[in-house]
Order: sequence, then C-alpha cells, then structure tokens
Amino acid sequence: MNQRERDPSESDRGDAATRIGEAVALWRQLLGADAVLTGEACLPYSRCTMARPRRIPAALKPRSEAELVEIVRIAARQRVPLYPISTGRNWGYGSANPVLDDNVVVDLSAMAEILEIDAALGTARLQPGVTQGQLADHLERHGLPFMVPVTGAGPGCSIVGNALERGYGITPHSDHFAAVLGLRAVLADGSLYESPLSEKVGPARGRLHKWGVGPYIDGLFGQGAFGIVTEMSFALARRPERTGLVLFEIADKAALGRVVEAVRALLQTLPGHIGGINLLNRLRVLSMIDRYPADAAPAGATLPEEVVETLARRRRLPAWLGLGALYAPRGLWRGVCREIRRALAPHCRRVDFFTGERITFLQHMAAWVPGTSGELLRSRLAALAGAHDLAAGRPRETALGLAYWRSGRRPETGPLDPARDGCGLAWYSPVVPLTAAAAQSYVEMVETICPRYGIEPLITLTTLSERCFDSTVPLLFDAERDRERAQACYAALLAAGRERGFLPYRLNIDAAAQFFGDRGSIFWPLVARLKAAADPSGIIAPGRYNPMGSHLNQDE
Repeated sequence: MNQRERDPSESDRGDAATRIGEAVALWRQLLGADAVLTGEACLPYSRCTMARPRRIPAALKPRSEAELVEIVRIAARQRVPLYPISTGRNWGYGSANPVLDDNVVVDLSAMAEILEIDAALGTARLQPGVTQGQLADHLERHGLPFMVPVTGAGPGCSIVGNALERGYGITPHSDHFAAVLGLRAVLADGSLYESPLSEKVGPARGRLHKWGVGPYIDGLFGQGAFGIVTEMSFALARRPERTGLVLFEIADKAALGRVVEAVRALLQTLPGHIGGINLLNRLRVLSMIDRYPADAAPAGATLPEEVVETLARRRRLPAWLGLGALYAPRGLWRGVCREIRRALAPHCRRVDFFTGERITFLQHMAAWVPGTSGELLRSRLAALAGAHDLAAGRPRETALGLAYWRSGRRPETGPLDPARDGCGLAWYSPVVPLTAAAAQSYVEMVETICPRYGIEPLITLTTLSERCFDSTVPLLFDAERDRERAQACYAALLAAGRERGFLPYRLNIDAAAQFFGDRGSIFWPLVARLKAAADPSGIIAPGRYNPMGSHLNQDE
C-alpha cells in the first residue's frame, strides 16, 4: 500500500466530500429527508464494540427493493461507496461499522417483511430486516411447527445478515448459510440478481433446490461484497416431538481430550438427534453467570488463579462444562439419552438430561429452597431455561450478557446492545478439528496467549459437524483504555492459530486485510478479479471479505 493510499490528500477528501454531498441531495429527493441521516444522527452507526469507530458521512434507510435499486444507481454515478447492514448487530465483528471511513451506511432494517412461509414444504422467504424475534412471533402466532435459526446474539438480530456472515447455532440447521435456498440482490450497477431457477419459475418453486443449475453464484453473497441482498429463502427445521439438553461436567483438563473423542463418536452414530454441543471452560461459564470481581483484578492483568478457584468453587463449576441440544420423537428419547450417557459417563463427573417440563418443575421446587443454596440453584435453572429456549429455536439474550462481564455496564431494563453500552468485545473464532490432539493444542494456545495481554481466556468449542468445532473466544476489554492491547491479543492469536492450522471462519472489519497478502495464494487474487468484474468502482462494501478497493477512502 503506497503513501497516497494510506494518507489521502486534502484534495482527495474534498472531492469525495463533494461527491457524497451531491449523492445525499439526490437520496433525499428519492427517500425523503427522514430516511437520509447525516451528522449526529449517524452516531449510533459508528458505535462499535471494537472501540475503533469509522467516519460515517450518511446513513440511508430504504423501505423497498425499488428504492434500494435507485440508491445504488446514484452511488454508482457519484462513485460513493455503500456499506449495507441488516440490523447492525454484528457485535464483536464490527457492529454497524464499515471496513473503511467515508462509506455511506445502507440500513435495511425497515425492509422487514416475512414474504412467505410454506408450511407444507418447510421454507421461509424473508427480507433482510426480519429479526429472530419477529420470525419467532410469526411462527407462534400462526401455529406453525418450525424452529427459528437462532444464535446467542438475541431476538433483535437479522436472520439474513447472520446467514450471510455464515453464522451458526445449535438447532438442527446449525449452519445457517447451508440452509439458504436462494436469494435476490441488487448488484453494483443497480441490476437485480436472482437465483437461477427462481429467475425462471419464481421463488416458490425455484428455491426448493439450493444449487439450481450451472455455477453456484449464490455463494458469492455469503461473506462477499458482491451485492446487497434484498430477500432470502431458507429451509426451516420442524419442531421435534421432544427437545432437551444434555449437561455434563468434565472434572479436570486431562479428561477434555477423551470427551472430545466421545463427542465425535456420538455425532457420527446419532445424526439428527444431536444439535450443537458446546464445551465451555469454567471462565467462560463464570462470565455468563457471575459478576466480574473487578476489585480482585490487578491492573492490566487477568484474574489470579486463586480468585478463579474461589469463584468456581462457590458456583460448583468443573474445569469444563458440556451442553448439547437433543431432538427425538418421544418413543426414541430414552434410547438417545441412554446412548449419550454410555459414551460420556466414563469421562465425566456428571451427565444429566433436561426437557422443558423438567426444568419448569425444578424451578417450582427451587423457589422453596432458602439461602445461598436456593439462590445458586435458581440461577443455574434460569440459565438452563434460557439454553433450552435456544435449543428449541426460541431467541433469547441468554448468551449476550457475557459482553458486559468486564465493563459492568449492563442495563437493568430494555434490550441489550453492547455497542450502545460501551462494551469492549472482539471475537476470535477459528475452526478446530474435532480431535483430542487438536482441541488440547488449541486450548493450550489460547490459555497461553490471552493472559499475556491481560485478556481472560474464555473458551467455547461448538460442534459444527462431526469433523470440526468452531471456537468462540470473546476478547473482553475496557473500551476506553485497552483497545490497543485487545487488538494485539487478536493479532497474536491469529498468527499462532495460522501456524497451528486454526483459521477463523469469520473475520472482523479490522482483520480482513491480514488475509489478503498471502504470497502464492490463488484464492484472494481470484476474489479480487471477480469483485472487479462485478463491481469495478468498488461501490459495495469495499474491503469487506475482498481485497479489491481495500484502500479506498482510507484515512489512517
């Protein structure tokens, strides 16, 4: 990157400002003044849990695909880059922030129509502003027996946006982009793309077969800045007769490898009955159920081991906790549980199973237990109830509270919003082979690197298939003081992970450029050529998962 690319001249900035100003005037004529935000009205979009906000000159709120087409055409004529968001809740990866300064945000949250639910074939067609909570309410209101593809990020998050980032959950369709059957998108010249079969016979029939015919171009829109998606069709998982959880305790670190091997065997032998299985180290569990003991934390360092031991002992936590989602017809439930217990019990201190009915019964009983024991029991059951809701496809904020662990700024009421509330959070999320050796190597790496930067090593390993985990490590930090240290920790994890073969499945807005310079790589140069062909002026999200245009309007 040359100096001109790194430090645009005043004339370059002035020219960009002129073009943006002219585009804003045209967008106001198109959308009305209330849907074109500038100045302080853009501040909510610049808030970011990574504590490195971008300069956002304007934000647009289209209400229809037709308006979006004209927005893009104006942007193409004026050479103004756009950064589309669905609801802007990409917490820990960039929130609503673009990769670069001076991108105009296109907020699609007003395009929130559930276009179609096919109850017979189990498909849904949604606009990008449809949230997990909105779809859940719709399914419940109409008595439809399907599960929402939930994540831990909460009811206010976009289903389309999460799928495009290739997010995942623990419900039966755990890989959310794998459940995508087709889409429509506005391309950089304002033309409309549609999945090939849908283009011929309409979305109702054309989106029943994911691959269509010919090259699979839909895949370019997942983690790709090739257009702005305006609607998407999904396969929905049907609600099983019985949904439940398996909870198991791994008493010491030495047993982790044996449990990993047992989990892989279970996923191979019980396909369809086990959703995602989470393995959480005790610090990760503490971050979700206990307050951060700030008075016991040395400045710039992690919690002393004796403090962690005390907290874990008070909460009766093992070294690792396992939690998995289970699905079965009623007649098979006991058999599934029996097979899981047989595989896990030799390596675990405890293996237990919970249905929604059992959790409710235990909560009624726990209400009568006095003192500290009762308080501990009730908090555990509340966490289990939240986890069961997620397993059943009901969105909850159960996991989102961990973003507030270090900051202590969690609001007492209202929906959680870590970016709004000043939380420092960046996710490190690599793929780890589902083997004992790989899991142990990975855990050792994270537990060695994070404390060097004063970051608590909070680790979750979540099964994506019978072959691999995705690990999510939230780097929690003080957004006002420790941003640089958190960025250095992320870079160290990224470098060490690459050496050991643990590459992320998803990148934040600051990390993407680190993948573009691999010498000898064929992949990224090909992505750049495809992007240049589809978007020669770099209008759509420059720098996001593509190297083309990664320096445009950069102000470092």
